[in-house]
Amino acid sequence: MNNEKKLNKLILNKAVQLLAQRDHSSYELSQKITFFFTKKQQSTDEEYHDQLAKLKTEIRDVIEDCINQNWINDEKYIEKYIVMRANKGYGKYKIAMELKQRGLSVDLSQQQLQMANINWGNLAYEQLLKKLKQIDSKNNNKKQKGIQFLMARGYTQDDIKTAYNLLT
Repeated sequence: MNNEKKLNKLILNKAVQLLAQRDHSSYELSQKITFFFTKKQQSTDEEYHDQLAKLKTEIRDVIEDCINQNWINDEKYIEKYIVMRANKGYGKYKIAMELKQRGLSVDLSQQQLQMANINWGNLAYEQLLKKLKQIDSKNNNKKQKGIQFLMARGYTQDDIKTAYNLLT
């Protein structure tokens, strides 16, 4: 078996091992595999860049194979991620930012957030109730704190308005 075939098989094995633990986005998997294999590299500076370029090409090929096998599906990953984070009480802005930080397509994330069957205003209201126990909507200080809390959680202005309208 030649070295490239061997490397490809090692990368594929690592990909399968990581995917068996949990779902990963293509970017996340690529990052983890790159980090794993660059740590193992023993080479001089001149060789390092050539090896890294070869490694990245091999990793890209393996990631493409994983996508073709439907072992990785960024769209499904985003969909599940949105539901998971919404269930933890986070709003659209926060979730969108986290998806972007995970190297996922901003357009695809926005599309999935729009399509998500989640009542964000209601979710903001539930978070507000949890945070403030009982709310006196006439107490401006408490209202400001509630608004700041929801903004920090990534809710939109519309969702925050909806939450306060539900209170009164």
